[in-house]
Amino acid sequence: MNAVIAQTNEPQLPAPVARRGITEAQWRTLVNNLFPGAKSESVIMVWDYCAARKLDPLKKPCHIVPMRVRVGDDFIWRDVVMPGIYEYRTTATRTGLYMGHSKPEYGEIVEVYGKMVPESCSITVYRWSEAAKQRCEYPVTLWFVESCATTKDKKTQDIVLNDRWSKAPRQMLTKCVEAAALREAFPDELGGTHTADEMEGQHLSQTEGSDITRIDPRGDTSHVDFELRDKWVGTIADILNQDKEEHEIAENLRQADAEMSKFAELAITVFDELAARKIISKANYRRYLAIQAPQS
Repeated sequence: MNAVIAQTNEPQLPAPVARRGITEAQWRTLVNNLFPGAKSESVIMVWDYCAARKLDPLKKPCHIVPMRVRVGDDFIWRDVVMPGIYEYRTTATRTGLYMGHSKPEYGEIVEVYGKMVPESCSITVYRWSEAAKQRCEYPVTLWFVESCATTKDKKTQDIVLNDRWSKAPRQMLTKCVEAAALREAFPDELGGTHTADEMEGQHLSQTEGSDITRIDPRGDTSHVDFELRDKWVGTIADILNQDKEEHEIAENLRQADAEMSKFAELAITVFDELAARKIISKANYRRYLAIQAPQS
């Protein structure tokens, strides 16, 4: 009897994912549960970051954060990986020298941007010193008004606390002061990094929260191989830069477009990247496709 081979239409893992030895279950957990809507390359950045720092990415020790970056005279949004307070605690604990921290102490309640919040928060982190054979203290105080993240009220245009700082002002301030104290106590281990909570609202997009949630209504592009995307971007750029008549370039472009467009999600990511790199906008791309050879 001939064996029946089951076929599936489920997308294959992107090549960069497979090369890293990431299993399908791990990848689906990362893109569907931990970082829904994030770009594939951004999720892979998380994996590489965790591998370098010997962390488990499935415990979500870090966050994908959109940051506004200057490129020439323009600004573009780029995803970067930032540690969370969980990573700071893990890294400090692994040294075997971390002895915990004091109970947070809060200043008096004051009004900041229309909210009643603690004026300050103080924490002391304790670290064992092998050289001194004693416990060393690292006290840190942060002031709410210097740490909080703000935004503009869409109706009144007034400056107000952003969503997270408005809903949980004490929690956010406490996490920030704990991170600052851990950096002072463990400078070699934590370096000059800052947690996503500390950077909340400082250089981020207007999307509230540290984690990206950007579900693309045009389709799920999380499984698209970004290396294949970049190859197509290079191919189209080369076609546009040919020393040919416009109608000849348009014909070459139509041929490439017919092949690329067989894969809808791939085409979406290619168009996005072409626009981001300022090679050609989607509108101009369509106009190019419409160019025909002149009538003889």
